[in-house]
Amino acid sequence: MDSVPPLLLAGQMRALTGSSRGLSRAYTKGDLVRVRAGVYYSKPAWLALKAWERYAATVAAVAASDPAAGFCYLTALRVWRLPTPGVPDHIHMVTRSPHKAGRIASTTQAAKNPKTGLTGLETVRGYGTFRHHWEADIVQAGGYAVTSLVQTVMDSVVRLELPEAVAVADTVLGSRRKEGAGLTRLDLQQASASLASAAKRRRVLEVLALADQAAESVGESRSRALIHILGFPAPVLQRSFNDSEGFIARTDFFWPEYGVIGEFDGDAKYLDDELLGDRSTREAILAEKKREDRLRALGYTVVRWDWKAVTDPGILRRKLEGAGLRRENPRRVD
Repeated sequence: MDSVPPLLLAGQMRALTGSSRGLSRAYTKGDLVRVRAGVYYSKPAWLALKAWERYAATVAAVAASDPAAGFCYLTALRVWRLPTPGVPDHIHMVTRSPHKAGRIASTTQAAKNPKTGLTGLETVRGYGTFRHHWEADIVQAGGYAVTSLVQTVMDSVVRLELPEAVAVADTVLGSRRKEGAGLTRLDLQQASASLASAAKRRRVLEVLALADQAAESVGESRSRALIHILGFPAPVLQRSFNDSEGFIARTDFFWPEYGVIGEFDGDAKYLDDELLGDRSTREAILAEKKREDRLRALGYTVVRWDWKAVTDPGILRRKLEGAGLRRENPRRVD
């Protein structure tokens, strides 16, 4: 889960000073946001947070206000540092009571400015809770009580769209997973066998059939699933190429029968300092162009796409067809 500045807890302040009235006064003055009952945050800092940081702060606030909270589904995915399809609308939790299941709107509040009548949160996204009534194997991870890794993956894979589900499976199976434990195919196969729904069991097996630990990014995983949905032949992943000068590159996708190389271009390749190393963005772009020129000189067609294409099937379809690939058994998604 993303790290955030510490929350201000009324209970903690009472234990230290005997009173939490200072927090109440600061809230009334408009200096604080009340994220949950008894849990506050600096208002200027709250407004400056990015969406994922604000979500993480809300999860922390829910945990602070309800020590018995057990997180699941998309929230647990984030705690386990697995990919999610954007920032969720809710904090997902489990409940043993069917009467407590369902959605509750965000309770994050700020005092109104007496002159304008505005709180300052009007354009800031808040996060409610979604309680799920299902059996849960709760463990400790990332400082929170969450569903176990295997249950989190099962709960998510059977509910997410196929490209998103494949991205989760690729990441949790991948040998390159750097943060937290991973799972094996056998782990997921055994877990799927215990699912009560035949449709859910089929879904897990479909995702596992597409999952490939060789995928190196969420964008690659989603691309590969969408390639399958669109009916294009399955590509070879991470193929290395050489010419007379030596090693050229290890490419994302390769269709040897068509002589086509596919590359997913995520923004991080040109903007992330860790990936750039000692190079500037301009130098990275130039190196990528030279790399592509050498691949084309070998007689291959190179086609590139970005995040927009993996969220719009029509764009990816047109790019791949333009490169010469033919669809074999498409689904009706484009």
